[in-house]
Amino acid sequence: MAAPFGGHPNLATYIVWLKDEHQGSAQSGYSTDGKGKSHALTKLSLPSGKSVVVVGLSQAEFLVPSMVGYLDRRLGVKSPWFSV
Repeated sequence: MAAPFGGHPNLATYIVWLKDEHQGSAQSGYSTDGKGKSHALTKLSLPSGKSVVVVGLSQAEFLVPSMVGYLDRRLGVKSPWFSV
């Protein structure tokens, strides 16, 4: 469920938008911590060289406005979704 009011993209939707609008790319994988627990990793990259790694968020999870804002700032883009 999207928080707080709905209409927010999940990470997969953000990735598709990034690829379509900015020729971005995404790489996904898993990492384990020292205690054997695995974490999802997704690296979003742009041809300009800007990139961001999202840790612990599956591509099916919805992005809250602060996460959309964070991704937009790190990548230097303005997505169509509400952000703070």
